[in-house]
Amino acid sequence: MKLLQKMALLLLISNVSMNAQVGINTTTPTQELDVNGDLRVRGLGNSKGKTATVSALPDGTLITGYTDMTAPGIKFVGNLTSDITLDQDYNYKDIVLGNELIDVNNEYNVANGRYMPKVDGYYKISMDFDMGDYTDDNKDVDILIGLWDLTSNSWVLRRTFKYKDNNNTGMTNGRNESYGISNYLQLNSTHSYTFRIFVDYDPSITSDNRTARLKAYNSGSTGTSISTSFSVEKVL
Repeated sequence: MKLLQKMALLLLISNVSMNAQVGINTTTPTQELDVNGDLRVRGLGNSKGKTATVSALPDGTLITGYTDMTAPGIKFVGNLTSDITLDQDYNYKDIVLGNELIDVNNEYNVANGRYMPKVDGYYKISMDFDMGDYTDDNKDVDILIGLWDLTSNSWVLRRTFKYKDNNNTGMTNGRNESYGISNYLQLNSTHSYTFRIFVDYDPSITSDNRTARLKAYNSGSTGTSISTSFSVEKVL
């Protein structure tokens, strides 16, 4: 009889263990673990004092960009700290973002403008920028801007547009015009990338009137703000 009782007790405990729902600060849990309150996972903390998005690996392990570089999220945000003069026709210029606002995995070099992702994956590239200071009212400037793969020597993201000062009565010479680019692409961890801009002036424009600039700041009677900033976000 005692043996049967012990077996019945073990069976009951086993059944509870297999189907139990644990509640913290609740007596009616609705999931295997039901927390009525805040949850802290010390392993997800970081020494940089930053708040980070939590993601899950395929096996269910929780990570952030500070604990695992494969995690999705913003990897880099930087802004231009001085204007880039676009005074030469058919000329490439690298865009070096001298100020890093975010660089989670130290992938961007502010000295030469090189970006080297540490993980292969799909990324969202966003570019917000201002053109200004062009004083020719009659001719457009063809602008090509995007992300250049230095390893394969080719564009991986590019957009073209026309920029014109469009001065008219009441507007000051060389006013800024704002543009934005956002797209998704695959980056390779063995490649090096740089943001780049190319300018094509109308042949009739003299060197004195080649005054367009990629602007670092937008200033006016209402104040000053950052004009050109780019970001890299890992998606998958």
